[in-house]
Amino acid sequence: MNYIKWLAISLTLIPFYSYADNSEQDFTEIDFEELMKIEVTSVSKKNEKLSEAAAAIYVVTEEEIRRTGATSIPEALFLVPGVDVAKIDSNKWAVSIRGFNGRFANKLLVMIDGRSIYTPTSSGVYWESLNYLMSEIKRIEVIRGPGATLWGANAVNGVINIITKEATGKEAGTLSLTMGTESQGIGASVENDISDKTKFRAYANGRKLAESKDLSGHDQDNEGKYVQAGLRFDLALDDDQWLTLQGDIYQHDQRQQFSVSNFEDPYLANIQSGDVDLIGGNIGARWGMKTSIDSELNIRTNYDFYEHNDLQFKETRNTLNIEIEHQFTPFKNHQLIWGGGYRWSQSDIEGSASFSTSSSIQNLDIWNLFIQDTMALPEQNLSLTFGTKIEGNTNSSTEIQPNIRLSWLPSNKVTLWGAISRAVRVPSQVESGSTINIQVIQPSEFDPTATPGLLQIVGNNGFQSEELNAYELGFRWLPTSTLSFDVATFYNVYDDLLSYDIGDAEIKNVNGSTFYVIPINLDNNLEGYSYGTEWLVTWQVTRQSRLRFSYSFIDIKLKDKAENSFSSEVISLVADRSLEHQASLWGSFDLSDSVELDLRLYYASERKWDSSGGDYSISDGFDSDLRIGWQATKALSFSIIGRNLLHAEKQQFITESSSTDSLIERSIAINALYHW
Repeated sequence: MNYIKWLAISLTLIPFYSYADNSEQDFTEIDFEELMKIEVTSVSKKNEKLSEAAAAIYVVTEEEIRRTGATSIPEALFLVPGVDVAKIDSNKWAVSIRGFNGRFANKLLVMIDGRSIYTPTSSGVYWESLNYLMSEIKRIEVIRGPGATLWGANAVNGVINIITKEATGKEAGTLSLTMGTESQGIGASVENDISDKTKFRAYANGRKLAESKDLSGHDQDNEGKYVQAGLRFDLALDDDQWLTLQGDIYQHDQRQQFSVSNFEDPYLANIQSGDVDLIGGNIGARWGMKTSIDSELNIRTNYDFYEHNDLQFKETRNTLNIEIEHQFTPFKNHQLIWGGGYRWSQSDIEGSASFSTSSSIQNLDIWNLFIQDTMALPEQNLSLTFGTKIEGNTNSSTEIQPNIRLSWLPSNKVTLWGAISRAVRVPSQVESGSTINIQVIQPSEFDPTATPGLLQIVGNNGFQSEELNAYELGFRWLPTSTLSFDVATFYNVYDDLLSYDIGDAEIKNVNGSTFYVIPINLDNNLEGYSYGTEWLVTWQVTRQSRLRFSYSFIDIKLKDKAENSFSSEVISLVADRSLEHQASLWGSFDLSDSVELDLRLYYASERKWDSSGGDYSISDGFDSDLRIGWQATKALSFSIIGRNLLHAEKQQFITESSSTDSLIERSIAINALYHW
């Protein structure tokens, strides 16, 4: 463990070394009072100061993205307290907030510029499809806790809103080149004005990812190639009206290894490799108008499509969405926002021997109405927010999702806040109408018919929405101009969570062969609670150096109301694969006029899964990332980026899907960035 002690000592001493040698420099100086005045929009769908938000929110800034050397959105989320980020293999990620992590974390709503990118097929996100040029991201707003009153179903444990840069009209551009042991990439962006009132920006990004290794250390057939491009126009129609038009298109070609059941003698699962093709895009428009000095109307519409094709299934999905919002001040000290929306989504799924659906084509209709009022009590420095959303959809009953939030600013240095919220997670298409053949069991030697068994997960048309009632408290404190604290605590009560119920075995013909089919029926029998805390301490040690410590803890307690032999397995799957403890120490230093150093040391506790197929675990441990940046000229800079430096290779996550587990290798990359 000597290397960990060395890193910790380095993070302690470097700030003072930087100060001694660079007393004239001011490259990482941060005015924390100005930082807390950053305006965010994800908490209440309107601009508000970060310091006044009655929620556990963190903003990943453009500067933080640059200084970490993040080449993907999940890498940038490593910085956020309470966010569990793990790399599954070379091209897939598991990302969640406040537990329940998985390949498709279904209690997390992810948006890009307010546009939801979760797929109703699995109520998750294809993180590998997000190949945005990182320099095009303005900030990432992360809410830890429910956001369903404004953002709707699936915003249960958190909301991530990725906000891209608007067109400024400047004649400018960037060219980026990355060469590394695990990835290579090239990207470019340009922006300019077409007229006094019309500005545009465009980008293109390409990446190639090397294959990862299996748990035995052998190379896997799972590399990937990614290409994505986007275009945005910002128009000032007049002094009180504006319009944004934007769209993206992508094509990703990946390879993937799957563990596939064998439906013929000897019925042993085998590893197969195949192509994973992702093609998709989106186009959208946002129009806004100030109808008076304290009234604003916004209309947003967008169309998304994608095709996902792998060894298990092929899916085509088209989605159309429209939202209307109106903000105004009905009377003094009140800010009211109300609106509604409608989303239509159609999927066409072609299954395989392992996966099938009750209907190949499915239409999903979602509608919602919401209202929220923020009442200010200036004499008491209090702000009270209360509202609700009514939402209906094809797969479940109409849901009501209220919340109430209170913030108190006893001084301009302290914010205390609390919230009570209700949120739901609606059934996915897989849960409500699919069949998954997960394991073939060899015939018993005592069975004269020599009939094999088949474990089969069976969807439930009556599957209900999962429910959460959340209770949160937090505070922010700026004791000095160079030190800040941000603490959040929570207690979450869950009901009607996904459970497995074993049905009666029966003889069936599946894929041309006869099996004793043992159905594992999906139901809503899990209930329980979780509690935890998240801490962030930021210290501006000198004008050239900053230290940031974060820690998060969560404990999840669940039980099955209809206990059976699969209860402990599904509870472990849900609760034990998420990190109970996370901690990180990030030091950011300017060593000279042109040299930057960023060093991050982090700890992750054990992950495990007590499965019927065996007990899986990933031990706790430390790891480290490093970035060294050099500003060679005003227009040209270079960076050396190291990831997972303390281990040559290490597993980060236990996947629940048929894709095989992987070892994530140490990586080194060099990036060159030219801008004009």
